[in-house]
Amino acid sequence: MDEKGKFGKIAFIGERELSIGFKLVGIEDVFVSDSKTFPELLKELYYSGKYGLILASNTFAGSLDRKFFGMLSVSVSPLVVFVPVNPTGEEEGISDLARRVLGIKMDLGGI
Repeated sequence: MDEKGKFGKIAFIGERELSIGFKLVGIEDVFVSDSKTFPELLKELYYSGKYGLILASNTFAGSLDRKFFGMLSVSVSPLVVFVPVNPTGEEEGISDLARRVLGIKMDLGGI
């Protein structure tokens, strides 16, 4: 929480196509990235102290070093959630992810 008792801003980092969608739903801090720029940009957002929630495309999660990825998996401030791009097979869908992480059920119309 910041000095005013608020939880911080929400950011998204990922592919251009997803970035457009997150902008449309009202997330102001959207960062387009690729596998080369993703690790450093995510670290910059994580350590900035400005964000309470960082949504990140799971496409680039493999480009992170193990130590940092492990730290992200247990972090709650900021909370980093990897958004599945194309849920198939055993990957979890966005609504399942929200239910697990946030404890709420969301109907996203088949997303």
